[in-house]
Amino acid sequence: MRLLTFALVVGLVGLTLVGSIARASAEPGAGPHPLTIVIDSPKPDATVPTETPTLSATFVDTVSTVVPSSVVVIVDGLNVTASGDVNATATSVSYHVPPVLKLRIGANNATITASDAAGNTAKVFWNFTVAPTSGGAGNPLSGLKPTTVLLYVGGVAAAAGAVVGGYILFLKMTTRFTLRRYFATHPVQKDYLVLYLPLVAAFIVLIVGLSYVYSASGLPGNAIDYVFIVATFVALTPWGIDARRELARSRAYERAFAQFLFEMADAMRGGIDPAKALVELAKTHTNILAKNLRIAADQIRLGRPFEAILREMVAPMRSRLISRYAGLIADASAIGGETSLVVYRAAKDMDDFVKIEEEREKQLTLPVAVIYIAFAVLMAVLFSLLYIAPSLGTLNLSFIGASSPLSSGSATGATVVPKISIPVLTERFFELMLINGLGTGAIIGAFTEGRARYGIVHSLGLVAATAVAFLILFPT
Repeated sequence: MRLLTFALVVGLVGLTLVGSIARASAEPGAGPHPLTIVIDSPKPDATVPTETPTLSATFVDTVSTVVPSSVVVIVDGLNVTASGDVNATATSVSYHVPPVLKLRIGANNATITASDAAGNTAKVFWNFTVAPTSGGAGNPLSGLKPTTVLLYVGGVAAAAGAVVGGYILFLKMTTRFTLRRYFATHPVQKDYLVLYLPLVAAFIVLIVGLSYVYSASGLPGNAIDYVFIVATFVALTPWGIDARRELARSRAYERAFAQFLFEMADAMRGGIDPAKALVELAKTHTNILAKNLRIAADQIRLGRPFEAILREMVAPMRSRLISRYAGLIADASAIGGETSLVVYRAAKDMDDFVKIEEEREKQLTLPVAVIYIAFAVLMAVLFSLLYIAPSLGTLNLSFIGASSPLSSGSATGATVVPKISIPVLTERFFELMLINGLGTGAIIGAFTEGRARYGIVHSLGLVAATAVAFLILFPT
């Protein structure tokens, strides 16, 4: 009887196991791991030399194919699947870390989850280390030393100087060539001195500075930005200063020319013709017009017409206002009639216009100050954000639309929330304020004088203030 009972129990257990096995074999996903994920890069516990590596893996599926929309990539706890840098297919997945989400130096980890059309799911988790090498592969100027750059530049300059010197010597031996005579008839264009040469110097500074920054260690993270700042100052400072000097000189010419026209009108009312009046006034003028008047007087003594001389005299002044009234007087003189009335009216209108311009400049002082204050307020706001950012953690960038819900096939159903670290945030704010400083100065120039060139000095001042402020408050 006991043997019979034991046999029945054993039989029931066997039937139960057989049924379970049969049901398991009928369920989807049954079997010895039909879907596996093979890590390609970086290998588990490997060390990568860059903070923006490429993570990749291959899918091995023996019963079906992986659904790309089901792939989920998580790096250091951050779901980056929908960030736009993940490329998932039925056979593999890769994720290139963008600079804005670059990995921290040290230990990092990643997780990849995938599902196939048969419902099988696989997940792999591994660790790796980020250890950038000094002057590593990210250096576009690797192998280039500042001394080498200076040596090449000096060699090219020496060769060019030797060629030019030899050609000048040849001209002296074969002709009556002298540098003094040449430059008297071919004056050096000002643009070569204030624009082209500074641009060449800025390029040299940029190459040497970048070579030093990439080869040196222990420099601040925004050292490259400071190299660009120095190069910008070398390139634009002479041009900006020249623009302001040209503007001031033009204003001085306009005031002096208006006074000259008043004196000429008085002389013409006394019965003196315009040409003789100009000759007489050239003897007494000691202001900015003195040299121009002496040259014009010498031309009149040689018998040239007053109309042509007047137009030539005002051309170097580079003032549209002066050229307009000088052309009006020259035309009136050529036609004849009561030229003194035209000269006096031109002098009165020009003097009124100069006074209006001076008053306008005074009234624009307050708007320019408001622009400076707005720039300072923006910088103060950014500094406040940078000071409270460490207590808030990394910055959430989802507000710019970088995040989107994953598909329903996702293993986690999470949302991508890109974030940016505090050092990177500081560097981006610094670059933002530099661009803002350049643009603000250009706006001031266009707003006050009608040309952005006249705002270069303002731009350089704002850039310098930004660089000094960040260097003091955020030295690293």
